[in-house]
Amino acid sequence: MNKPLPWADDTPRLSLWCAVLFCCFSALLAAVYLQPQLASLLCVVPVASYLMLGLQMGMVYGIGWSVLGMAVLWLRPGNDGAALLGTAAAVLGAGVLSHLFETRRAALAAALRRIAALDPLTGLHNHLYLESIFSQLTRSHRGKPQSVTMMLVAPAPGASNEQMVDIARLIGEVCRPSDWAFRFGDERFCVLVPWVTQVQGQQIAERLLARVNAEQQQARLGLARWPDDAQTLAELHKIASSQIKQA
Repeated sequence: MNKPLPWADDTPRLSLWCAVLFCCFSALLAAVYLQPQLASLLCVVPVASYLMLGLQMGMVYGIGWSVLGMAVLWLRPGNDGAALLGTAAAVLGAGVLSHLFETRRAALAAALRRIAALDPLTGLHNHLYLESIFSQLTRSHRGKPQSVTMMLVAPAPGASNEQMVDIARLIGEVCRPSDWAFRFGDERFCVLVPWVTQVQGQQIAERLLARVNAEQQQARLGLARWPDDAQTLAELHKIASSQIKQA
């Protein structure tokens, strides 16, 4: 449970920047061919690629356009072998340093995202991550039952930190690997159960409530279903919360 969904390269507007750099690098290669003394500008290629496109596409663009740039210099009549070798070494150095820097930056960004997304007490995702996951689940059913069941679990009032950790553990034991669990506020948990029928969602909810109440008394559970009960996350939460209050 709580495995990350497949993420694309997190560079904003990746396609746009690919097109922009394509035009810029094409102009740069033309300038280098006409004016070989501008060959040192090829060092900009890997730096700009990693800076604007991120690690994955930056590596593709950096290597591809650097090789093209060196090919342009090599094929130009009257090229200087020594100058060509020096330019190649400088471009390679810029590429290696750019790759190392972007690798460390990407690792740090991923670590910060994990820290920001997790509740430090229970290890579940926090509610700031809930809307993003809900949006992805409602778009990616891929032929499965087009539904997402929301379960709100409210422990007994005044539950201790140890009890909250125990409930998080029980949620992980009952729910499926494809389900998502969140700490919602200080005293509630939210579980998103995607791609199940109404009966299956109800069965999972009943098993979860029975398991929690087997160890802790007076836990309450609210249930709402997308898209049958509501279309938005806020409306689902309102329905589930009203059921908890009635319970």
